[in-house]
Amino acid sequence: MTRRLRLVPVSLAVACAVMLTACQTGERTNRAPVVQGTASASPAGFDTVSGDWETDKTTALRSQPSNSAPIVATFPPSQPLKVLGRARGTDWVAVQAAGSTAYVRIHLLRLRGSAPIQTARGTTTTVAKPEDNAGPSIKAAPRRRIEATPISN
Repeated sequence: MTRRLRLVPVSLAVACAVMLTACQTGERTNRAPVVQGTASASPAGFDTVSGDWETDKTTALRSQPSNSAPIVATFPPSQPLKVLGRARGTDWVAVQAAGSTAYVRIHLLRLRGSAPIQTARGTTTTVAKPEDNAGPSIKAAPRRRIEATPISN
């Protein structure tokens, strides 16, 4: 009997270890969307970006992946770009412009052939002020004495 009692904690520990190992999830990886188009081999330091890209609006190309980097070129909307890859860990994309590498934020680009998104920026709507700002009037229910009679057993 004593031997069985000694094995119970060991058996429980082994069972818990097996269950915890089975419950752990594997590494989750974010997968990039599959895009039809050309995919080129990315140079070292860049993640592969697939598809044929163009500028969404007037876009400044920079010498480094930073907003403070000097602007080397400005492209008009719908200008096709040769994308070399995405700078790892950033939202900057390396593109080839005039024989050199320049950088642009990915949100300033769109896949070629997709329609630009039209937004209504800068419009305001004026709503008339209500005449009575007090809101709805709520009245409490009238108070009265609650009568209670004991329950007999």
